[in-house]
Amino acid sequence: MIATKRSWKILLGAVFGGITLGVTARLWMRWISTEPEFSWSGSIFIVIAFTIFTTSQALVYVLRRRVKSKKLNAVVRIGGAIFSLTIFSGAGALMFPTVFLVSIGLWQKRLDKRIRYVLLALSLLIPIQQIMDFGSDFGWNLTTLGRSLLFILIYSIVIALLKPTITPYLDLEMKAVES
Repeated sequence: MIATKRSWKILLGAVFGGITLGVTARLWMRWISTEPEFSWSGSIFIVIAFTIFTTSQALVYVLRRRVKSKKLNAVVRIGGAIFSLTIFSGAGALMFPTVFLVSIGLWQKRLDKRIRYVLLALSLLIPIQQIMDFGSDFGWNLTTLGRSLLFILIYSIVIALLKPTITPYLDLEMKAVES
């Protein structure tokens, strides 16, 4: 399996994207804290965790288009799921249920639509509670709106990047035939 020039561009873009997303997430974490702290080790961990996450998802994306075996494809997806766990350690663990439910609701198209809608509705509980906490900690103003929008943006990117890991093999195979 020879890597193409496009594959390397995707992986390199994922590394830089992960660094950018990690730095953004770290700055956001400091912005929402009522007692802001800064530690190099914590900040470096967050940036590395997001870089591992984005790179592993890009690798899954690249490999799933090259791997023809359904079993090997499952192994690639499991690897992507395992490496995605890095961003759900510490305070990020709170958002794991939301990201999990939204990812299943969006990317598992073979599930009944009603089940997917229920998953998506349930996924809103934690983010709504988080945004309510921002409002009670900082008051309701434009800054709180900014904190909330950045929160939604960061996790929307995470959910979008999980698509190659969560999408079933058959759905991916059908998309290849359609294009």
